[in-house]
Amino acid sequence: MRSVRPVAGAAVGRAGRLRGAGAAVAAAAALLSLAACDPWHCSFESHGACVEFESPPADLEAARARMDRLLELELPFWDLHSLSGWRIQYRDTTEYVCYLATRNEGCTDYIQHTLSLHVPEDSGGCFEAAELLHELGHYKLGDPTHSNPRWKDVEAAFAGIVWDRPDAPAECRARYKAIYEGMWVVGTDAL
Repeated sequence: MRSVRPVAGAAVGRAGRLRGAGAAVAAAAALLSLAACDPWHCSFESHGACVEFESPPADLEAARARMDRLLELELPFWDLHSLSGWRIQYRDTTEYVCYLATRNEGCTDYIQHTLSLHVPEDSGGCFEAAELLHELGHYKLGDPTHSNPRWKDVEAAFAGIVWDRPDAPAECRARYKAIYEGMWVVGTDAL
């Protein structure tokens, strides 16, 4: 008589072989996980993160310096120092699958280790205007419903970090100079 015991929904004999539907399910899951991989195409690295542009800026060295400065200002806001092993992805569209949502301005994907951000079409070349400060909050707090009281400070800090400072990119200062509220309002207890 042969000994067989169930393991993860499949039958395993003394030799440890998977049998039946369990093997098919395991194989399908493995293929799906490989198919779901989103290869990173880093334009450069900043503060340990792979920075990727769907539509790269004309001057990548200038973009790198701007990104370094932006993270130098935004990371401390959330008491962060590095994004090592993560990707910051700037994209041209709001169409992006983020868990259950198919359209969004930003997504913090803990599975792919990606902060994916829509750069508004009317940003005037100011990729800094994407909601990176917001997504860093999700990264730090792990709070998808914005229930942490720290969210209330994001809108007030945004202008000073992105364009209301002497060393901000000229295109950001020109495009957003009169805007100080209303663009990055965080609704608490909501996605």
